[in-house]
Amino acid sequence: MNSPLIPPPAIPLCDAKGRLNPLAVGWSSRPRVDCSLPGNLGRRKRWNHWNISTPEWTLSLVQADLDYVGYGAAYFLDLCTGKHVTLNQLNLLGHGCSLPDTPLGSHAFKHPRLQLHFNEYTGRVRLTATSANIGGLPMHLALDIQRQVHLESVNLVVPFANKGFHATCRQVGLPVTGSVHLGDKEYECTSGQSFASMDFGRGVWPLNSQWTRAVFAAPGGIGGNFGSGWADSSGLSENALWFGGALLHLEQTVQIHQTGAEPLAPWQLSTEDGQVDLQFTPRQAHVSKPRLGLGLLYADAYEWFGQYDGLLRNALGERVPVRAAQGWMGKTRTRW
Repeated sequence: MNSPLIPPPAIPLCDAKGRLNPLAVGWSSRPRVDCSLPGNLGRRKRWNHWNISTPEWTLSLVQADLDYVGYGAAYFLDLCTGKHVTLNQLNLLGHGCSLPDTPLGSHAFKHPRLQLHFNEYTGRVRLTATSANIGGLPMHLALDIQRQVHLESVNLVVPFANKGFHATCRQVGLPVTGSVHLGDKEYECTSGQSFASMDFGRGVWPLNSQWTRAVFAAPGGIGGNFGSGWADSSGLSENALWFGGALLHLEQTVQIHQTGAEPLAPWQLSTEDGQVDLQFTPRQAHVSKPRLGLGLLYADAYEWFGQYDGLLRNALGERVPVRAAQGWMGKTRTRW
């Protein structure tokens, strides 16, 4: 019998030939899978996406290893003024891109123009990033992200057609402190209102994919993670709510749609049973379209940043209001 203080041994995601382990498939509230990826050379996808949301600004950092190329990206947006800077860098064959096989591990991206470091310590992640020139300005940031060992998160392994599969860990509502220096201006995290989310992904993906994801967090351990696209045919759901930091997994579909054609038109998110009834109001939007191989390989990402308002129901059916919760929405289409 395993001690409640000692996690059970990790389940291998794949066998030695890179075939999906059936025992790894499914959902859990804690990371339980070793996501090393033997075999499948050229089709493996590894990435960590971090977002920092505050009332005044937002920061998005991506680190990915696609086998044939490593990718690092930084995007900073001043929500009050709309000022933004972005930088995307590639490393051939993933050189300088170090990613772990589990969600709770240090990782780094090293390129002459962009350096990202995520150092794991007990109960926290120390995030630092440096660029001498991002949008014409020097950038340096140092953030501490609280990540307790007992944190509940969305952990999902989904099989795809043609022997593909994907494993993910979604962590939401992680308190953040620290600051971002951009040029001669310093942006600090607002105490008690600044939160990080992490998307850890490892798998063997089809050439063409698309998905939608929505995330928000509010004081008091309230948060949400909703998605559609990549897991639809599996019968498994990544949808989840957090109440006081405790996770409630949602089996039902969350309908997500934009209410108008304008770029900053509100979005509606709802379930048939009324457990989720939210409106997302974007303040700013961002589009990223990196290309490789004369445009034959690409990732088109559309992101909106703003706030969520509305009503949730917890496991007891009690009404939980959501007011001006910081968050974002993303739609991605890839050929990679």
